[in-house]
Amino acid sequence: MILKLALDIGNTFIKWGLRHDGAWLNQGSIPTQDIHLVLPLLNSYHPQALYVANVSSKRFNQRLHEMSAPLKIATFYLTGESQLAPLINCYDKPQELGVDRWLSLFAARQRLQGSVLVVNSGTATTIDALNHDHRFLGGIIIPGLTMMTRALHVGTANLPWVTGKADTWPKNSANALTRGAIDATVGAIMERHKQFIKESDGSSISLILSGGNAPLISPHLSLPHQGVEHLTLQGLGYYIDQHS
Repeated sequence: MILKLALDIGNTFIKWGLRHDGAWLNQGSIPTQDIHLVLPLLNSYHPQALYVANVSSKRFNQRLHEMSAPLKIATFYLTGESQLAPLINCYDKPQELGVDRWLSLFAARQRLQGSVLVVNSGTATTIDALNHDHRFLGGIIIPGLTMMTRALHVGTANLPWVTGKADTWPKNSANALTRGAIDATVGAIMERHKQFIKESDGSSISLILSGGNAPLISPHLSLPHQGVEHLTLQGLGYYIDQHS
């Protein structure tokens, strides 16, 4: 059995998946700072190849090389410049595009045709537009929910940094921060969706929502949307399938 190991290295977690014949055999996650725990995965599964999407420190690529090279595992590092047919990258400088955003768009295209708004909310929240003709039009980056509330805690004297409830009309600071961060994120999604429809002459726009914050955002998002777990990892899986 020919196995491929996919690693989506984010700022907080590494999502991993074992791929074979177009399907995941196993998946999991480990804290990014515990990247040494990838070695037991390599020793346990003996993958033929390792596919990496890293938006965290580049030193992690070196760590992976040190682990995979002695085991003679071919390792491939994807970037925002990687060719992901049929997508067309319209970013001003493709090398500056986060590979997580690029692979998420690729995964979205494999799942849906037509124009798609792709929202990935984790440490940061990205909202990206993929046109019906496969062109990545661009997108925005805003702080994730935790980063928003933490910034207010750090930048003020008395605001707490604790997770509150998303009450409709919060009556304490913790809940006010939590609901404010969610409303700001939902508002950004709604505005981008409105702009995308305007530029698409009113044609329908599908919306995909992914990332660790998706379960918190989804109940407050009135637009029809499809929730997809680990969208970047899914993109890695589709890439592996195309290149196997």
